[in-house]
Amino acid sequence: MKYLLIGITLLLSLLGIIFYSNMMHTACIVSLLLALACGALFALWLNRQYIGNIEKQEEIRKRLTADVAHELRTPLAAVSANLEAIAEGALEPTPQRMKKCYDEIQRLINLVSDMEKLATAESDVLHLNKRLIDLLALTREVFAEVSGVPVTINADRERLLQVLTNLKSNADKYGGGALSVAVEDKGKYAEIIVTDNGQGIAPEDLPHIFERFYRADKSRSRLKGGAGIGLAIVKTIVDAHGGKVRAASVVGKGSSFSVIMPKK
Repeated sequence: MKYLLIGITLLLSLLGIIFYSNMMHTACIVSLLLALACGALFALWLNRQYIGNIEKQEEIRKRLTADVAHELRTPLAAVSANLEAIAEGALEPTPQRMKKCYDEIQRLINLVSDMEKLATAESDVLHLNKRLIDLLALTREVFAEVSGVPVTINADRERLLQVLTNLKSNADKYGGGALSVAVEDKGKYAEIIVTDNGQGIAPEDLPHIFERFYRADKSRSRLKGGAGIGLAIVKTIVDAHGGKVRAASVVGKGSSFSVIMPKK
């Protein structure tokens, strides 16, 4: 009696052994066993990919939950501390203190609103109501001064307004000075370029600025009330249109954001 052992490995790790004791019709048996082994390997690979995706999604969920909790805690703590001190008589309910409470509550409202917009934009069922739009005219509805030429594209007007509004909000918060906006015709594409002369973005931060809750200058973002959602919404909407969004920056000289949209 002779025996046949077939080891199954994946990425240099031994996963198991197929044992066969009858050596008759060896070629056919080996082919069959190898086919079974390949099938088992593929099934195992799919299983590991599935588990890996679940673990990745769970990690994203945990990080998102922590980020949201952190963003909510700061304004809630400020409102709670002020109202508690006023209720106990330790502080007078002056207009300034009530204004601070109002500002923090407004910050909460804006955060929830931004999260709703982000959830909608990232939804698998995001519906784009596309129609022909004069991109130059639309951009001038958001920015006071825009150079360029009229360019017609097929896009969702309301979603694109959200993109432009978020870019303006980002520029107003962190631009720190003069703002240049241009609309250019690039053949099959149209491009919106928003350039500021602010403090710029550090090279290590630049690859992450379109991520949810990411803020390049956390201390200044906190003062400005930014939650790091606006640019994530921009990227999600532009991606849904089949476009691209890019950022370039030189520290101390400013930043430039480019939105490239297909015309059709």
